[in-house]
Amino acid sequence: MMLASFVLSLEPIRTAPVGDALGAALQALFYRLLHEGDAALAQRVHDADAVKPFTVSPLNGKLPRVAGARMAVAGLTYWARLTTLSDEIYNALNPVLLGRFLHGGTVTLDGVEFKVIDVATEPREETRWGRLSSVEEIWARAEPLPDVTLRFVSPTAFKQRGLSLLFPIPTNVFHSYREKWNAFAAPPIEDEFLVWVEQNVAVEAHHLQTRLVWFDGFQLGGFVGWVRYTVRESNARRLRQLNALADFAFYCGTGYKTTQGMGQTRRMKVAG
Repeated sequence: MMLASFVLSLEPIRTAPVGDALGAALQALFYRLLHEGDAALAQRVHDADAVKPFTVSPLNGKLPRVAGARMAVAGLTYWARLTTLSDEIYNALNPVLLGRFLHGGTVTLDGVEFKVIDVATEPREETRWGRLSSVEEIWARAEPLPDVTLRFVSPTAFKQRGLSLLFPIPTNVFHSYREKWNAFAAPPIEDEFLVWVEQNVAVEAHHLQTRLVWFDGFQLGGFVGWVRYTVRESNARRLRQLNALADFAFYCGTGYKTTQGMGQTRRMKVAG
């Protein structure tokens, strides 16, 4: 199964104000682009109550405030990331995005028109977020390493009994990844894995801060920064599953509202 991380480089046609809820605006853009590629698929994904097979990032770049409003500035370059977790969505979205780039097309984000100046699916020095892989490659590369370090790049949180949990407890983090892995990937990871995580995986070190994210009419808190997990029991099978999920996090994100800019995550080789 193909996993894709598309990095869109965007330049506003003219300087214009954008709202604060840009994660939600990028989610709306994703559905519009997917609708162009496969209208029935877009409607099916939108309407499904199940785990969504995609994520979006926030809009990255300088958005200065003028008279209280954030401004997308003509002449500056912005970037955003869309990830896909299924062959079906990748096959529908890929030609639409490439067509926008190759033909000098535009996209509209929160009422502002942006020219698509690049669509990358490989690491670039300026972002390092573009990538193509497969579940099979992630599984084949997974090693039984006893330490895993993750960086949470956009605000991340977990929903727990109607409240937001703002700390990356191992069970919550790896439950989040396992839920999406079992929905879209293979081989499935058993329920017993989470019991093992709870009993054997601990936070060894972290550097985290709290950030607020705007949505339409409300704000949510989330944490950003890095955390290093260490494992007590040397169970090769469970360690391999843990490491595969840590690599999968790059595509699936962490926690909730990953389809609206939260939970963007990447694995680090060294904490700090």
